[in-house]
Amino acid sequence: MRTGVSYMGHHNPKHLEVDMREMRELGLDDVFVCTQENDFRYFAGKIDFSPKIAMELGLRPIAIFLGALNLFGGGRSSQFLLENPAGFQVARDGAHLPGGCYVNPLCVARIKEMIDIVAEAGYQGYFVDEPTALRDCYCASCRERFEAWYSGDLAEALEEDREAFRQRCVIAYARTISDYCKSEHSQMETSCCVMPCDEAMWQAASEIESLDNLGTDIYWVNRDRDVEEMVPLIADMASCCRRSGKVHHEWLQCYKVEKGRETRIRDQGEILIREQPDALYVWAWLAQIGTTEACADPEAAWGAASEVLRKAKAG
Repeated sequence: MRTGVSYMGHHNPKHLEVDMREMRELGLDDVFVCTQENDFRYFAGKIDFSPKIAMELGLRPIAIFLGALNLFGGGRSSQFLLENPAGFQVARDGAHLPGGCYVNPLCVARIKEMIDIVAEAGYQGYFVDEPTALRDCYCASCRERFEAWYSGDLAEALEEDREAFRQRCVIAYARTISDYCKSEHSQMETSCCVMPCDEAMWQAASEIESLDNLGTDIYWVNRDRDVEEMVPLIADMASCCRRSGKVHHEWLQCYKVEKGRETRIRDQGEILIREQPDALYVWAWLAQIGTTEACADPEAAWGAASEVLRKAKAG
């Protein structure tokens, strides 16, 4: 089983090397470097230095565009949207929404440019992080696509048609990005995490030919659900991946863990190890300490996550 961790990183190579050396000592295989829009503009050290340091230490560097377009995870502060307001989502009543729209060709073009940059820097994979339906967007691009696909007005459509459209847009985006990676940077592994709340899209995501690796993130550490209820979800994702020949990965939560909930990290980790996905990843390195998504007790949370990662490698 491959193991890995998401990593907020640093622009200073000295700090990158210290952290990545600890990752390798933990037996990790993959490091998901969370590059943000500011890293492409102002703090380029994270992008430039991470791949070389990671590979020298035997880690595989994978790029995530954390918070890009004010979508895709945390850290949402899009300089691109500030400079390109035509990329913002638009509400049904025409009001401005703070996130970008991945149906908009302007936004897609910027993501492709960023992929070119990380590919040139030496990243070995690109990760599409939690694409989900943009149910509130009625921008010109969404309206035009709905018209092309359904021959109707998005704003006047039946709810079931709108929902089908939104889900198709998620899959279309993931396919567009994976196709681009494979056509322009064939050496890069393409991977995607589709959340449990979007389980209805798992099968369609698994059928994207250019996508190599698919998984989900059952982040239940702060919930009281029986961890055994994870098993059918993991099995469903495994089945999708098996039928389509995809690598199957699963994520374990180690961010925003509430005080006293750290044992849930171990409990969920035990289930994941037992179910044997191809890869088990933890979000995030050192319990995301120093961010607004840090665990309440980072030392205890990371201790639990590290224990799971060691057990996963021990078999």
